[in-house]
Amino acid sequence: MAVTEITVAASGGGDIPCIADFPEGSPGTGVVVVPSIFGVDDDMAMVAERLAGQGYAAVVLDPFWRDEDFGVIGHDEEGRNRAFARLDRTPFEQAFGDVTDVIENLRSREECNGKIAVMGFCYGGPFAIVAGARCGIQAGISYHGSFVDKYLDSVPDVGCPLSFHWGDNDRAAPMALINNVKESFTKLNDAEVFLYPGGVEHGYMLPGHGAAYHEAAAEQSWERTFNLLEKV
Repeated sequence: MAVTEITVAASGGGDIPCIADFPEGSPGTGVVVVPSIFGVDDDMAMVAERLAGQGYAAVVLDPFWRDEDFGVIGHDEEGRNRAFARLDRTPFEQAFGDVTDVIENLRSREECNGKIAVMGFCYGGPFAIVAGARCGIQAGISYHGSFVDKYLDSVPDVGCPLSFHWGDNDRAAPMALINNVKESFTKLNDAEVFLYPGGVEHGYMLPGHGAAYHEAAAEQSWERTFNLLEKV
């Protein structure tokens, strides 16, 4: 197992840059990972490695590859400003088209058993809902998802389990938003919101987020994630 760079043909033209890690042995459930606004960085490579190590075929796509400021962006103040500016220039439907292309590509690969989960970090969180409503996936998973409330109108059409995770001190997801998501998820048979107490912050899953990384909450989130993925 090793993280490698691959490309996936975009239906609108061009090639979507991705990283991938595939399990040894039998085909596994595919996991399409949508990163934060900072791009496909070392944290995303860690995610791909961890998924492959548990037997899942992982592909992380770069939803910002068309932008003039493409690639990985740092977490300092300048980087945050650049990342949010890039986000503003990236239409959701354009990025979702890329996610759809990657789902279809991974579903057809020999390393995948045909089942797909979509996993989103921060900016990537809403894609787990919308893909669950539109793409016939088997699970949608989000960690410290941002802007999720803008996409709750898709929840009634979701046809798979959802597993959403936040810390109780997430600057991008106040409790009112999280409670709104919880209420929305009651419309589904299998959708859970997990809240991690003790001042757990936005970005708690990712070591590259510095002091926000919370190992205990991250490990519990991984445990719950793998429990879900084993069932799909």
